Order: sequence, then C-alpha cells, then structure tokens
Amino acid sequence: MLSKRQQQILTFLLEKESFITIHKLALQFNISERTIQYDLEYLESMAEQLSLKITRNKNEGVRIVTHSNFLNKETQRFSNISMHYSKEERVLYIILKLFESVEPTSSQSLATLVSVSRRTIVEDLKRVQTWVESQSLQLEYIKNKGFVIKGDEARYRKAYADRVNVYFQTHTPNIGQQLFSNKELESIRRTVTETLFKTQYQLVQSAIDGLIYHILIAIHRTKEDFTFDIPLAEYEKLAQTSQFIVAKQIQTQLEKIFNISFPKSEAAFITLHLLGAKTSDISGNNSELDELEIMVEQLIERMSGDLGIDLMVDNKLLTGLIVHLRPAIHRLQFEMSHPNPLKNEVQKEYVQLIDSIKRHIWGIEEQFHVSFTEDELSYITLHFASAMERISKQDSKTIKVILLCGSGIGTSQLLKSRLDHIYPELEVVDAYSIYEVTDTLIKHEGIDYIISTVPFEQATVPIVKVSPFLNKNDRRQLNEIINNAREKYVDETKRIGPNLKDVLLDSRILTQQKWVSRDIAIRQSVKLLEDDGIVDCVYADDIMKQLDTFGPYMVISPHIALIHANHDHVTKSVGFSFIHYKEGITFDHNTYDPVYIIVTLATKQPQVHLNALRQLSELIMDDEARNVMLSGDKEQIIKCINEVSKS
Repeated sequence: MLSKRQQQILTFLLEKESFITIHKLALQFNISERTIQYDLEYLESMAEQLSLKITRNKNEGVRIVTHSNFLNKETQRFSNISMHYSKEERVLYIILKLFESVEPTSSQSLATLVSVSRRTIVEDLKRVQTWVESQSLQLEYIKNKGFVIKGDEARYRKAYADRVNVYFQTHTPNIGQQLFSNKELESIRRTVTETLFKTQYQLVQSAIDGLIYHILIAIHRTKEDFTFDIPLAEYEKLAQTSQFIVAKQIQTQLEKIFNISFPKSEAAFITLHLLGAKTSDISGNNSELDELEIMVEQLIERMSGDLGIDLMVDNKLLTGLIVHLRPAIHRLQFEMSHPNPLKNEVQKEYVQLIDSIKRHIWGIEEQFHVSFTEDELSYITLHFASAMERISKQDSKTIKVILLCGSGIGTSQLLKSRLDHIYPELEVVDAYSIYEVTDTLIKHEGIDYIISTVPFEQATVPIVKVSPFLNKNDRRQLNEIINNAREKYVDETKRIGPNLKDVLLDSRILTQQKWVSRDIAIRQSVKLLEDDGIVDCVYADDIMKQLDTFGPYMVISPHIALIHANHDHVTKSVGFSFIHYKEGITFDHNTYDPVYIIVTLATKQPQVHLNALRQLSELIMDDEARNVMLSGDKEQIIKCINEVSKS
C-alpha cells in the first residue's frame, strides 16, 4: 500500500524519466533525505507488484520507469491514508504486537503493520531485540513462522505493562492517564487486540488507535451515566453487519472487566467506528472518502495558519481525524450524536482551539450536510490538542547524536549514561565503535553531531571530542551546541517560510475594483499570479471546480475569501495576490456574503507558506486591520502588511 506522498514521489519520478539525486528529491517534497530513502525502499519492495523498474546510481541518484499501464489501473489498490511512523513509534508498535500475539508474527506482517519495507523491519527488529533483552526476556525466531517474545511470566507482564503505559502516554495524553489506571488501560488494549485477532478482523495500526480512543470515551461515558438512544431502524441495520459481531464481543468483555453495563446503543457506536475506520484506512473507489480527506487536509492547513503551528507535520492528526469523522458524520446525519463527558473540561482548557475549529470546520459541515454539536467539537478538539502536545514533545528534543569509542561499548556506555542525566536535550541514537560508523548510517539516522571519546575525523557532521566523565571543557562545548540549537529553534518557529510582504507584492494588490461575477473575479485574482509566473492558466479552473464541487468553503471569514488549489499548477515556490471589490462578490455563502476581499494563495510545497498565512490570519482577526482591508485603502493595506510581517 502506497501512502499519498509515495504516490506523489512515484508519479514525479515516472514523469521525469531520468535520474534525480536524493538531495533534490528531498528539496522537491520538503522532507528529509532520510524520509526519501524510506519511501524509496518501500517503492522497491512494491516494484514487482507495480511493474516498475527502479535503478539506483551512486552519483546520479534514482530513476523509475514502467513498461505497462498496470500502474494506472492498480495503484489505487495499493494506496491508503498511511502513517509515517518514527523509528521509536515503529519499535513500540512492534513490541506491542509481539506481546499481544498468541502465535509467532512474521517480519512481513510487522512490516505491513508499520508501513515499511522488509529491509527496514530488519533494522527495527534489532532494536526490538535490544529492548526485550534489557527486560531479561528473549526475542526468538521460529523457522517459517516468525518472531515471539519469551521469558519469565512476571517479567513478561511487567514489560508489557510498561510499553502499554508508554503507548497511552503518547496517544491519549488527555484521556487515558487521567481517567484510568495502568492496569485498566492494559485491559482495554488487550481486549481490543485479542478480539480483533480472534474474529480475524484486520485493522491497520492507526485504526486500532482510533478504536481504543473511542472505547476510552465510551467506558467513561457509561460510568458517568451518559446514555443516548439510537433509532431502532438504524440499530437493526447496523446489527446485520459483521462489524456488529466484533463490537458486541468487545462490549461483552469490557462489561466483565469493568463491572458495567453498556447501553444498547454502544455496540452500534462501536460498529459505526469499525465501519468508518476500516474504509478510512483502506482506500477503494469511495468518492466520499476522497472528499473527506480533502476537506480534513484543508481544515488542518487553515488551523495551522490560524494557530501559527505547523500541524501539517503531524501525520497522526490527519489519519486520526479521518478515522474519527467517518462515524461522527454518520451519527450526525442520523441525529445520533452522543454527549461527551469531557466537554466542560475541554471547553474550559482549550478555548482558543475550539474557537479556531468553529471558524474553519464549516466546510466539512456544508459538504456532508451536518452541523457539529458542542459535544462533537470537543472530541475533535482533543485530536488537535494531542497533535499540539506531540509536536511540542518532538520539538523539545531535536539534537540527534551518536557516541563513539574504540570498541563501541564500555566508555561510550558510561558517556551515554552521563549525557542522559545531564543533557535531556540530546537524543542519543546509539553507541558505535569507530569501525561501524559510515556516511550512510549518519544520513539514514539524521545525525546532527558525533560525540566521541577517541580521535575521529572522517564524518559529514561535526565531531565533539570529550572525555567519558564530561569535564568542564566538555560541558562548555555541549552547552554551546544546545544554546545554538535553541536559538535556531526560536528563529525557525518565529518564521516558517517567507513573510507576508515577501509573497504579497504591492503589484499584486488591487483595490476598489468594480463588481464582476464570481468566476471572473477568481480569474482576475489568479491572473496577478499568472503574470508573475507563479501559476499556470489552469489554476483558476481548479479553484472554480473545487468551489463548484464542495461549496464556498474558501470564504473563511465575513466578506473575505482565501482561494487556492493544489500544487500541480504552481510553478514557483509560493505567492499571494489581493483584490478588493468595492461592491462585493457573491460566493453563495449563507453567512459571509458578499465577499469584498479575495486573497489567492499558490504554493509549491505545503509548509512554505505557513508563516505568511499566519500573518494574514493576524490581520483578519485584528478588528482595526480588518477594517482597513475592507475599506480598500491600498496605502494603508500595504502599511498593515509591512507591519504584521515584522511579527
């Protein structure tokens, strides 16, 4: 199964029909060289199924060709909304899978679980083995069957409980740790995974995460006597599905464990989640799924600009929202929305976040003809809050280092222990001997520095020579590295990409324009970018097509539209245009018409425009600046743009 980005990389290479370096591919898709390597490895593992010929050249890079039309017919079958797990996440999921499997698990099954190639899973299993052995257990391979964890029962259960605790801290920090004990969390996860295994109901990892998230809420809702009746006709319809059987088994087990009695409707709600989760993670020819994916991506993009946080980098947020929204939309369409027992707490803690979601979620509401209740909005808020927490945790530890000594053990292990205690800002990837370190390893792991107790000069990243005991001079070197990283982080978070004034030139600002139809206004706005070579002539057609298909969701605020299409017809990095119409344009928006201001956004790479978009959002949310824009005074508008670009 190819992720969307892997499909894009594949399409790009097929169209290019020549070699391209890994470095240039990374720049093209605005991701690291290491991530590109992972994606290419996965494409290589799928080469035979997709009838591809993949050629690598040390100096020239990679080239992909296909000799059949197989790709066009079958690519969708291997496509899904795929998670790109970090190395740590993959190892955690693999360990949990091995603990929860009653039979040996093959490396191919594990590779499918975490969406990587067989080659990558081999490296992950080495790390799994290291962790398992640190718990005084053994990772054994049974020929022709797979891997299994064995050892003392007490140590086995303690190790499993430890990983479950880490799992819930990572995936449900706003619910799991607050409402349930570690033992209860372990019981919930084991019930879900064992039932799915026994019923042979296959879900990808992100769908399992979503199901567990739903069940945490369901148990708490039942304990607090929150009940909701489902229409009998709808219940009977759901009861005929195979998913209902799975839901009932999960419900029965949980009732025994927690000594509770779920209301009749709960099995139906779990069934809705199973139906939505399965189709959300395995894309077929479901046009509704395609529309939802588009709308959720746009929601996250607008939320990123509004909050000034790059939420686009959190893959779990996109997948989690889609998995959650599928059954949620179904509930709302049948008027089955149920209370959220955490609503009051969420509304109190995340006021700004909820307000931002309310401003931007109406596109999904109009597309699917639903209106999100306060309870449903609280659920969605938790997804965004968890994403923000994950991003903050990732940002807090950004310096990746490896340790070197003569043998790879001994002094480097002592040094690792000292660094872990003194410098939590450093992520120690591993300890190696000087004979094991290669440029390939450094690039693959994304290493920033090498910290060595022995002389070593052959490396593509800076080397810091220290003693195993970290004397004062050693600490001075490391303090300087950390302080430099902090300053870099502050600078990067303050300005991700160019300022608004850099991408919205004075020549692309028109004011006091006469009334025209919506489509002509769109063409006028896009023409300003087309004249500067930022987009081609089809960009306007794409915008109009999206508006005709999905409704006026690009009208983001009273009297203001932010119009844009995908990057296929963008030829330069990023550009904005601004047109003020003194009589207003009709976009058929029930609340925000007429539109006096049309801002056109074009971007080649999704994250490049976020800083400019954040600054534009500040202008829109500031009453004084907003009134200046709506007045059509070009001189004052430019002044406001220049001022906000300093922020």
